[in-house]
Amino acid sequence: MFEVLLLVTFAAHVLVMNVALGGTLLACCTPGPRRGAAGALAGRLPTAVAITVNLGVPPLLFASVLYGQYLYTAAILSARTWVSFFLLVMVAYGLLYRFQSRVQAAGATLLSGLAAVLLLSASLVMTNIATLSIRPEAWNVAATMPTGGFFNLADPTFFPRWLHFVLASLALAGLFLALIKSRAAGQGDDDAREAMRLGLAWFTRATLVQLAVGTWFLLTLPGKVRHLFLAGNIPATAILVVGVLLAIMALVHGFRGRPGRAALYAVATVCFMVVVRDLVRRMSLAPLFLPESLPVNAQYGPFFMFLASFLVVAASTVWLVAAHRRAGKE
Repeated sequence: MFEVLLLVTFAAHVLVMNVALGGTLLACCTPGPRRGAAGALAGRLPTAVAITVNLGVPPLLFASVLYGQYLYTAAILSARTWVSFFLLVMVAYGLLYRFQSRVQAAGATLLSGLAAVLLLSASLVMTNIATLSIRPEAWNVAATMPTGGFFNLADPTFFPRWLHFVLASLALAGLFLALIKSRAAGQGDDDAREAMRLGLAWFTRATLVQLAVGTWFLLTLPGKVRHLFLAGNIPATAILVVGVLLAIMALVHGFRGRPGRAALYAVATVCFMVVVRDLVRRMSLAPLFLPESLPVNAQYGPFFMFLASFLVVAASTVWLVAAHRRAGKE
């Protein structure tokens, strides 16, 4: 149950987080004549960051239940960088609010650029925690650094993992831009059509590069983990292959100018790749640790309370969004 909840909530978190980081990078990199694309993203970036943070809490809690001794050890060994993560995101959040109101003014590029640097730094911190939490053999080295600023740069998967993540954010943010402009583009709006083309260009090009970086990432995995996906385990290999095929289908529809269909395949790709990521973690820690080795003492009262709270909050959120849209029309 916790595994399923971890995968579902993490997939939701990743989708919005890619829009937040990638959208900030796109807004920063969009050249002058195409600043309309930056304007389309600017108003949504603070909201995307806020939702990313909120959706990041559930998978963190479920990961703490299943892999707590590894996750928290990694956080303690890199304590200064881990604590800085929250400061980086908060400052970036404030800068994006400022950017939202000054997107067409002088200095807007500087604001989005600073926010992009801070969010990229935050992504490096998360990559550090992700690699350190599944490589206990690096803990002895980290423990010799009393400053708590250890970065697991010696891990061969560090940079390909990080680049894979950044490229995914660029691709999905570009696809998001194409989606929000597709209706206006279909109605003959030239600026919207240009923004949609720009978004699809980012999506297709970043995805093509990502396929190469993903292969690099796969080849840098430890031997036992790499063997799992290269015909060592049929279900694991099938999950990876399906994920790659879905990414290729998303790419095909992106080249054909169909952002809606590309988005469906892209979301499915993310879901499969989240499962692949979980398999990498499980195999990296095996046989030292497997989640199913944890003792289970069922307490259904808190679980049903969790479900009841979830349903109430979900219903309230739907009502709030509907009320907001009605107010906008009035």
